Amino acid sequence: MKSVGRGVLSHNMMQINRIIGPRIAPFLQGWSTPHYQDFDWSVAAFALGIAIYFALPFESNILILVVGLAALSLILLAINRFAFRLYPVVFIVFLIALGVGRASWHTQAAATPKLADYERVYEVTGWVEAVERSRNGYRWRLRVHNIKGLSPNETPKRVRVRAKTDGFAAGDAVSVLTVMTPPPGPVVPQGYDPARRAYFEQMGGYGFAIRAPERAAIEDMSAEEKIKRAVVRFRYNLADHIREKAPPETAGLQAALLTGVRAYIPPEQTENLRVAGLAHVLAISGMHMGLLAGGSFWLATLILATISPLSRRYDVRKPAAIIGALAATGYLILSGASVATQRAYIMAIIVFLAVILDRRAFSMRSVMVAALVTLMFHPEALISVGFQMSFAAVAALVVVYREWQDRRGYVPRLGLWARIKGNFTTLTVTSFVAGTATSGFAVLHFNRIARYSLIGNILAMPLFTFLVMPAALATLIALPFGLEHWPLIVMGKGLSGMLIIAEWVASWPGAMWYVQAAPPWVIGVFGFGFLLITLGEKQRRYLGFALAIICFALWSQTPRPDMRISDTGQVAFWDASGKVLYVGRKGSDRYGRSQFMQMGGEPDGEIKRYQDELAECDALACRFTVKGRQLSVVNHPSEIEEECRQSDIVVLTQRAAGPIAKRQCKARLFDAKIFAREGAQDVYFNEEETVFVPANSEVRRRRAWGTK
Repeated sequence: MKSVGRGVLSHNMMQINRIIGPRIAPFLQGWSTPHYQDFDWSVAAFALGIAIYFALPFESNILILVVGLAALSLILLAINRFAFRLYPVVFIVFLIALGVGRASWHTQAAATPKLADYERVYEVTGWVEAVERSRNGYRWRLRVHNIKGLSPNETPKRVRVRAKTDGFAAGDAVSVLTVMTPPPGPVVPQGYDPARRAYFEQMGGYGFAIRAPERAAIEDMSAEEKIKRAVVRFRYNLADHIREKAPPETAGLQAALLTGVRAYIPPEQTENLRVAGLAHVLAISGMHMGLLAGGSFWLATLILATISPLSRRYDVRKPAAIIGALAATGYLILSGASVATQRAYIMAIIVFLAVILDRRAFSMRSVMVAALVTLMFHPEALISVGFQMSFAAVAALVVVYREWQDRRGYVPRLGLWARIKGNFTTLTVTSFVAGTATSGFAVLHFNRIARYSLIGNILAMPLFTFLVMPAALATLIALPFGLEHWPLIVMGKGLSGMLIIAEWVASWPGAMWYVQAAPPWVIGVFGFGFLLITLGEKQRRYLGFALAIICFALWSQTPRPDMRISDTGQVAFWDASGKVLYVGRKGSDRYGRSQFMQMGGEPDGEIKRYQDELAECDALACRFTVKGRQLSVVNHPSEIEEECRQSDIVVLTQRAAGPIAKRQCKARLFDAKIFAREGAQDVYFNEEETVFVPANSEVRRRRAWGTK
């Protein structure tokens, strides 16, 4: 009977294959391989749609997108029956449109009122969501309850305020008198945009306190907000407790690793870790989640395996996986649930589910599932450097270790020394692969790369992996019993060793290499090439490597701006060598000037005053020449008429020029109105023309986060 049943089943499968096989072959060909399935490329298409949304020169219409998606759905149903060969192409278009639609929908949902476009006094009442480090101390991120004089429809959800934080803690309700403006835009064209980040964080104002904060009472809070406030209080109270009990020199780092509160890390430690290529230990992501949740899983497996009646009858890895998942959930909440931590949490849960369901734990599929879930909740994460570097490292490690496992074959049981050597080899390969995978995105975003990051990671990561994070896990286990002293001491010793290594590596000559900033399109094309390398077959990987090489080749030929005009009329320009920056006043436009120098690849360039060497100046104006163009920096509108006759570019630093002066001026004139609308300017002096690129371009002004 069994043989007859198998024969009937085989015959039926042959009939089904004969009927539908020819129809699905075109779909499967080129899209499905033994290693990579259609799902991975579907997620990539969805991500491409999100990228297209953020690259659009206008804000998309959600109604048109919904109608378009509905039309594409009908087309898919139709061609699935009559023109199946077109199905993959239309399906990709559908996924791309779905990505555009999700990003557009999320942007509309994240909208919050902005404060007035000028400095104004506001009395804000709210509770402290986070304490952050600023250049001059600390600042608060406030969850606004109300702002005196503003209706609920005019009140932003959050604001950021610099204030004296002594005597207050996160979670406290405060009332503070502030001077605030909307979040500022980029200070350099195509540079970091604080307003875009603030938009998706639902932050409607930045400012500073003009009076000491006072305690307030907030009674009508929702249940969700009460829970969030309680979690914030718990996290920061725990961070304060850890700082009290931990060794003073590493207390801030220990609080950051255990609770995600990074405000108390000394700036010099952060800088040394960054220059040594170890800054990734500060951001709680896949490595931290993997070590802590994985350590919990390993410890639970070990304990359960010692219970003979249980280990003989059941697979103890499955209850241990549940314990690991609970540990990951607790660490997610405790660490503040940033986007990087959420991605790591999703990956950890997928791994533990795979253990429970007896499936392969580590695969590209789990990486893409984590990417999909993250992008569904936070589409804006796609264009953040944290998301890109995090997924680049994980995807590269999955590909490399999969190939390694496929090629090395059977490995016999090893002795202690061989295991130690194997662990060191694995750690070295991991550091090299992750560092190489993330270095491209790091240099494209930050215009710098830590030259000795591989050495720094090889020297420091054994301490982090085998001492710091196990001690962190022990600390969390011991905390409820008040026994955290010794685990914190051990954790501090490991971090002290890491800091010594970081300081040593950072002191090497040329430890940080600076390059010129890349155009935004380079990052997009490079990211697509990286996808081809990690998801594609051999031919596609070659194409991915070729795209990466082409990107860097074209980037190297991109000219850098010759001059900067700040939004306050301060002029800065490079000399002929490109190493010296001439400015009007060294004390003005410091942040914008530093960004301009960093994006030009010369953050440590010498700064000189052009009045001392190159310019003819009096009390009302300065006149000088840059690459054959005559420039005038005018301090009073009365001089506009004369300077417009003599110069090619005229910058009025105070007030706005009158309408008659503007009409009669044949030079390119910049005044307060233009600066208020367009922001700072990058200037390129070509042989044929002079090109001006505003920081707040017309394209940016059309977007939801743009400054009007």
